[in-house]
Amino acid sequence: MPVLGLDHVNLRTADVDRTISFFRDVLRMDVRPPPGAVPGQAGAWVYDSNDLAVVHIGRAEASYPTDRKFPFKPSHGGGAVHHLALSCSGFRETKEQLEALQLDYSESYVPQVSLRQIFVSEPNGVLLELNFRGE
Repeated sequence: MPVLGLDHVNLRTADVDRTISFFRDVLRMDVRPPPGAVPGQAGAWVYDSNDLAVVHIGRAEASYPTDRKFPFKPSHGGGAVHHLALSCSGFRETKEQLEALQLDYSESYVPQVSLRQIFVSEPNGVLLELNFRGE
C-alpha cells in the first residue's frame, strides 16, 4: 500500500468560531460546512486552492464514531503532533496580514531548496508551518 499524500487533518476545538476565523481570515482559506451539515452546528471543512478539504474542524465535545475505541482527550496545542505544514503562495502578503493582525510568528529560509517558511499558531495552539517555495 503506497501512501499517496496527506488527505486532511482534524482539529477538535473548544472554540470552533475562532478556529474557523483563523483559517478563513488569517490564512484566507475557503471554509465551508461539512457535506450534509447545518452551517454553524457541525464545525467546518477548510479547503486549499485546489479545492481539497485539508483541515476538518470539529467541536471538542462532539461525539465521533472512533471515540469508543480511541477516546479523545482535549488539550492545548498539538499533543504528539508538533505542527501542520501547508504549501502556500504569497509570502510577502501573508507576512503583512499577520503583522496587521498583530499575530506572533517566526520565519525561516532554507536556501538549499529555496524555501521560505512562516510559523504561526492557530487559536488552539497548533503550530502551522506555512511553506512558500521559490518566493
